[in-house]
Amino acid sequence: MAQERITLSVVMIVKDDGRRLRDSLASVFVEGEDFADEVIVADTGSRDDTPDIAREMGARVIDLPFTGFGETKQRALDHATGDWVFALDSDEVISPALRTEIRRTITDTDKAGFIIPRISWFLGKRIRHGGWGQDEILRLFRREQGRYNDAPVHEKVIITGPAGRLDGHLEHNTDPYFPQYLAKIDRYSTLAARQIAADPKKRTGTWPALAHASSKFWRMLILKGGWRDGIHGLLLAVSSGYTGFMRYTKAELIRRGEADYCLDLPPADSQED
Repeated sequence: MAQERITLSVVMIVKDDGRRLRDSLASVFVEGEDFADEVIVADTGSRDDTPDIAREMGARVIDLPFTGFGETKQRALDHATGDWVFALDSDEVISPALRTEIRRTITDTDKAGFIIPRISWFLGKRIRHGGWGQDEILRLFRREQGRYNDAPVHEKVIITGPAGRLDGHLEHNTDPYFPQYLAKIDRYSTLAARQIAADPKKRTGTWPALAHASSKFWRMLILKGGWRDGIHGLLLAVSSGYTGFMRYTKAELIRRGEADYCLDLPPADSQED
C-alpha cells in the first residue's frame, strides 16, 4: 500500500512586490517537480499587479489588512491546510537542493520544525559578514505545532517541539536599490518604535537613541566583521545604526504625542536581527 502523501503549504504575505514575487514563486512552482500542495499569498493592499502575478503563477490569493508582521503572518497561516508549512518571503528564492531536502525530510522526521540557512545579497553583492553571513531562520514547521508571535516587526515562529537543521539554503535577495532599503528602514523603524513606546521599561529620547545607534554600528562593522564586505558592509553598518537611532527617536515622539504621521505601513519582506 502506498504511503499517504505528507502535504506542504507555502505561505507568504506581500504588498507591491510583483517583480520579486515572480522570482520567488518560480522557485516553488518548478516544472517537473511536485513540491508544494498549496501556495497561499496574502496580499495586504497592493496597488500594483502583485495579486495578478500570484494568481497567474498558481497561488491562492487572499486579502488581509496589515496589522504588524507577526499578527498578519499568523492570520495568513490560519488559511493553510498542509501537514507542514514553509514560510517564504517575497524576496527569497528556494534553492533546488532545499526543495529536494524539504520533501525528503518531512516524510520521516520527529522534529516539529527546521532551521534553514540563508545566503543574503545587498545591492547586488553577497554579504558574508556583519551578522548576515551566518543567517539562519526557522521557516519549515508542522502546522499544528507552530505559531507566530505577535511582534510587529522581526517576528518569529514559535514551535512546540524540537527543531532540526537543514543543509539546503534560501537565497535572500534583499533590496537591490538603496532608496528601497532606506524606505524599508523608515517602515520598520516606525513599527519597532510603536513597540518600544508601549513598553514602560524602555527609555527613549536623545541619549538612548545615540547609544543604540553607536552600539549597532560598531557591533555590525567591527565585532561581526562587516568591514570585510567593503563599502557594502559599511553601508549596512551605517544603516543599522541609523535604524537604531530612528527607533528610539520615533518612540520618544510617539510618547510625546508628536508622531501622528507614523504611518500606515505596508510589508515587503522581513530581515531578522
